[in-house]
Amino acid sequence: MSLTIEAAFNRAARSYDGLRRQLIPCFDDFYAAAIDLAAEFAPSGARILDLGAGTGLLSALVAERRPDAALVLTDLAGDMLARAQERFAGREPKVEVRVMNHLDLAEADAYDVVMSALSIHHLDDAGKRAVYAAMACAAKPGGVVINADQVAGDTPEMEARYWRHWHEAIQRAGVSAQDIAAAIERQTLDHRTPLGPQLDWLRQAGLAEVECRYKNVSFAVMVGRKPGAGAKGG
Repeated sequence: MSLTIEAAFNRAARSYDGLRRQLIPCFDDFYAAAIDLAAEFAPSGARILDLGAGTGLLSALVAERRPDAALVLTDLAGDMLARAQERFAGREPKVEVRVMNHLDLAEADAYDVVMSALSIHHLDDAGKRAVYAAMACAAKPGGVVINADQVAGDTPEMEARYWRHWHEAIQRAGVSAQDIAAAIERQTLDHRTPLGPQLDWLRQAGLAEVECRYKNVSFAVMVGRKPGAGAKGG
């Protein structure tokens, strides 16, 4: 039986956070770029949606900057969300979790920040376009859509360099052969797409001020703002 995304991440739920910093060579700068964007555009009492939240790592980091925010975390893997609930137990803000497929997002004008980290790359290109449209719809006018994710190289040669860079970096970081094998197995489920088309899809979803705020090899932070409520149109 082939490995599914849900099964892979439920299986990895307990060990997932412990390896984040080693498996993401640019961890601090990558997450900081996403956190800074969320904090910049989240007003007092903001509503924030974390799509594909996993164990709640990104939400927890954002909550440190915006402790009054109301957070909604979604993920297909219930075991990952159980870890998120443990992370937030006894802490403010209160967090709502939903076991949900990205493609089931159907809210409109509901959130000041719609964000995702290292999740949308699991979708094929049609799925990515659909989710970007849904994220744009879910954002309030003037709100932002943030995707901190892995992207493919523009050419096969560039993609090969990306993979080589990542593999060499995690070996230097001391990741065990077993953990490397598990990470590679999870990545067989990925459908990485180059950065350029994804920025175009964010614009086609109706977002303005679309940019890549941060990029280090395959790790990129993309953002776009929904026009209205003081936002500049594009």
